[in-house]
Amino acid sequence: MLFVVPTPLGNLEDMAPRALRALKESKVVFCEDTRRTRNLMSHFGLGAPLERYDENDPRSVEKLLERVRRGDAVSLVSDGGLPGVSDPGRKAVAAARREGLPITTIPGPCAVAAAVAGSGLPGDSFVFLGFLPRTASKRRKALEAAKALERTIAVYESPFRVVELLEDAEAALGPAAQCVAARELSKLHEEWLRGTVASVRANLAARAEILGEFVILFHPDPEPSHA
Repeated sequence: MLFVVPTPLGNLEDMAPRALRALKESKVVFCEDTRRTRNLMSHFGLGAPLERYDENDPRSVEKLLERVRRGDAVSLVSDGGLPGVSDPGRKAVAAARREGLPITTIPGPCAVAAAVAGSGLPGDSFVFLGFLPRTASKRRKALEAAKALERTIAVYESPFRVVELLEDAEAALGPAAQCVAARELSKLHEEWLRGTVASVRANLAARAEILGEFVILFHPDPEPSHA
């Protein structure tokens, strides 16, 4: 059995009992970064051997599949969140599905779900774009295409490019579009900024230093009037 196991974004109290049981019962844990996962395992007193999983190395994917074919309980984790959702894991899961191997996904921490739920923006339907391309023209094109769907738009971004992303969003969606920036979700310095794209961009651009990973959410419509 292949267990797709979510791990905490930062707060270790978010580790679910079922996820812990899967890790405890696994013969091997394939992970994005053995150092980070070793710290997690050590914190919870878990001793399963670790293997690095490299999404871009077919030998790594095959090594994981071979253990599942053998009948071993195998866990797949990323550095934080749910493997396969803008984290390594998709190729192994897709290959296992093609072979009809047993797979189960354990629900748990996922940054985009947490951000949508806490944003106050419509969450009945949203467009998740993951990490956008690094070139401004491609970012704007992706945002313009998503705008046409008239849904909440969610993206991941690093602290080094978040202001550039917001500049592109201001051009693609308009300065009055709604925006929520969620920084360092579940961690000590968790922060939420809400306003227009223009106001959130100005807030972050004025900072001497920006730290932490972001989930940025947009809605192309201006904030509705509640008068």
